Amino acid sequence: MSTESKPQTPKTESKIQQRLLYLFTRTPLHVGAGSSVGAIDQPIIRERHTGFPVIPGSSIKGVLRDACRNDEELKTREERIFGKQEDAGRLTFGEGKILAFPVRSAKGSFAFVTCPLALERFRREHAKLDALSPAVTTVPPEPEDMRCLAGSAVTLTRNHKTGVVLEEYCFTRPPGDAGMFPVEMERALLGLLNDPVWSVAQGRFVLLSNGDFSHFVRNACEVSQHIKIDPKSGTVEDGFLFNLEAVPAETLFFASVTALERANGDLSDLAILLDRRPILQFGGDSTTGLGFCTVKLG
Repeated sequence: MSTESKPQTPKTESKIQQRLLYLFTRTPLHVGAGSSVGAIDQPIIRERHTGFPVIPGSSIKGVLRDACRNDEELKTREERIFGKQEDAGRLTFGEGKILAFPVRSAKGSFAFVTCPLALERFRREHAKLDALSPAVTTVPPEPEDMRCLAGSAVTLTRNHKTGVVLEEYCFTRPPGDAGMFPVEMERALLGLLNDPVWSVAQGRFVLLSNGDFSHFVRNACEVSQHIKIDPKSGTVEDGFLFNLEAVPAETLFFASVTALERANGDLSDLAILLDRRPILQFGGDSTTGLGFCTVKLG
């Protein structure tokens, strides 16, 4: 006797709520890694394999939760947005990954440098969203070391040679349109934020090799010296002269934020919070003005 199998109803996949959070530093940012055995007493947190600066997801979540707690209209929704203190919460926050880094330029004052690895990470996270810009789907091939693609605002032409001078290094740029930073990619990046300083980035983007980009994010951060004064003597206390590393102003990070379906998470309240608080302070040394960032939920 033959048996007929009943047609199975296909399972409908639930739609995951996920958006990208952008953090654009207005002042230098210090998210400390603790003590160091190197020349920097208080270094920033970096990825071990690339040396890229990162902002831990726990730091991002903590700042946003504190902002919610101090908002008169939204403080009653703190647990709804972030969950209770004793559980993991309703939202997950990825670490802030670097997308663009400001570097001193011989022309145009400064440039925003990036690299294929940073763009591929951005594309990978962006691809999870519903709307994917065609400009983000294609990342330019990696240039050779000491070569670049660059916008006109930072490009120099001397003795029939075209290039970009960043800090003390000269990078060769192919002449003409072949050496331009991709226009569509630039347009997509400029559309991420409405910060007035980010709007002047047009023509300032420079695509470097992954290795050259890693060199700058390792060696072109700000390092400042700090002291502690003994109130009795009026002089520096013994052992309290130290240096502190910070990511410079005008650095762009991005982080993924996901609402957990199993916890009935929702991103709408977080969007309201950031519309009300578009500028937040992250990291350490907040009393000295470090860590102010333009924050936007994309």
